Amino acid sequence: MDKIEIPYGEKQKQIEKPENSRVLLPIDMPPLPNPRAEMARKLKHPTGSPSLREICMGKESIVIVINDITRPSPTDLFVEEMLKEIEKAGITDDQVTLVVALGNHRPNTEEELKRMVGEKVHSRVKIINHDCYDEKNLVHLGFTKRGLPIIVNRYVAEASVRILTGIITPHQSAGYSGGRKSIMPGVAGIEALTKHHSFPIRSYHPILGQMIDNPFHDEALEAAKRVGVDFILNVVKNSKKEIVSVVAGDLEQAHAEGVSICDKSWKVKVDRYYDIVITSPGGYPKDFDLHQAQKALSAAEVVTKKGGVIILVAECRDGVGKYAKWLVEASDPQEVIDTFERVGFTPDHSSKAFMLARALKNHHVILVDPQIDPALVEDMFFIYASTLEEALNKGYHIMGDAAETLFIPHAIDCIPEVNLQ
Repeated sequence: MDKIEIPYGEKQKQIEKPENSRVLLPIDMPPLPNPRAEMARKLKHPTGSPSLREICMGKESIVIVINDITRPSPTDLFVEEMLKEIEKAGITDDQVTLVVALGNHRPNTEEELKRMVGEKVHSRVKIINHDCYDEKNLVHLGFTKRGLPIIVNRYVAEASVRILTGIITPHQSAGYSGGRKSIMPGVAGIEALTKHHSFPIRSYHPILGQMIDNPFHDEALEAAKRVGVDFILNVVKNSKKEIVSVVAGDLEQAHAEGVSICDKSWKVKVDRYYDIVITSPGGYPKDFDLHQAQKALSAAEVVTKKGGVIILVAECRDGVGKYAKWLVEASDPQEVIDTFERVGFTPDHSSKAFMLARALKNHHVILVDPQIDPALVEDMFFIYASTLEEALNKGYHIMGDAAETLFIPHAIDCIPEVNLQ
């Protein structure tokens, strides 16, 4: 019988492939032979905009928004190649500022910044950690049509040229990351971020890969357009973390080009809902803690029958994350959902607790061998299993021996689309 490997931390968990089961994998595109050369080409020949050099000529100040340490962006390549073109436009290093799009994450340390941009760039240009609470360095630019306050970093708002960098991946609320997300929530103030991440802008349901009729995306795009984005540089990676495409240029057109590439790679059709779905975010660092690993549940929710079983394989070497109390102090998952609807997004990640509770309300969720106290696992409404075999046996006990089973070993890089025949 074939064996299936499920990523777990920096290792794999193996299990014999059951009868009546399927493995769902993204269509991995081949890596670019020379990503740096492709970036250089795209900066000169972008989509829907003049070249970066033309945009920067004669300008006084350039801001480049970069991802923080938690995002797998090739920030060093981005900045090195852009600085070459910016310098050719007659701009000096003291006119360039990098702003780290932290949202409400902690500031990156100097050592982390050096790792992100490289020693040479770190010594050349000014780097600012965005602080969503620092009111003196925030600017209010009005409201979106839905009433979202557009409050953003002062360095970004007051720059002559604004450039966004990042990576386009499936996102459970925005549809896809990249592009406009560098502004909202990346460099937004806490008031804007809170409203953006709460109902009704945040969808109740997982919304992986969906850009149309998605207020979370629409509001971020409207905010970014109001701020005025001159240029973006984004990449698409495969499940092996290799760069497969580079997109650059206009905020909307270049990002849409990247999204089209992602759709072809990550959207995988299935013809039914499954009784049991075994899901993994793809190993370390994606399963570093339950905060990160939760993302794998969104893909599983899309394709699991209501009342079915989701088995989450995640090491969680750093534990749960900030939001454990939201679950532990509740009487059931519905109470967590009701609380989030009432209080909205909070800095201790009520939104993550809501997304976990959504899965826990509609499914039996089994957590496999996490580095978390089993008692805490049960207190958060999960079912604990010490091995994958034990988890699958528990799943069959709940759903029956003839249960149809689906494996999603790289769920963060996979968007199931159910097409009932």
